[in-house]
Amino acid sequence: MTNIFNRIKKERGGVANIHSAFSEFPIGVEAHYEFYHEILLREDLPLSRVDREFLAVSTSKANQCPYCVSHHNSALESHLKNDSISDDKQKLLGDFAACLTQEPWKAKLYYKKFVEFGFSKAQFQHATMVVSYFNFANRCVHALDLELEDSFQETCK
Repeated sequence: MTNIFNRIKKERGGVANIHSAFSEFPIGVEAHYEFYHEILLREDLPLSRVDREFLAVSTSKANQCPYCVSHHNSALESHLKNDSISDDKQKLLGDFAACLTQEPWKAKLYYKKFVEFGFSKAQFQHATMVVSYFNFANRCVHALDLELEDSFQETCK
């Protein structure tokens, strides 16, 4: 195993198929994991972890990606034990994820809605990156026809 796979296993409790499937391209895995880590896993980010995981699930549902829905719904449920997300916020984030996924040219219209809801510009930018990342990840999963790991919940922290 290369250093990136050792790092992922240490930090995430295992190596998910979305990473191991690219074992012949470790520099790609490293770039992918670094971006994922920086916009989803860090604690000092504009959006809460619940908001990030909700966007992950919403985007993955829009892309019909059961692999990512399963992984990130498990993480969302875990983080909802210590946090919450209102119905109004769910609607806004879910609609934004669907729009950026299916009609990206219209997504700019959501900035005003985010500000009216009380989000900052940084939070809108962060949401844009999270949704965009999951569009990338969902496409990787579909292209390689990845299946859910039996022990997938071990990596859903």
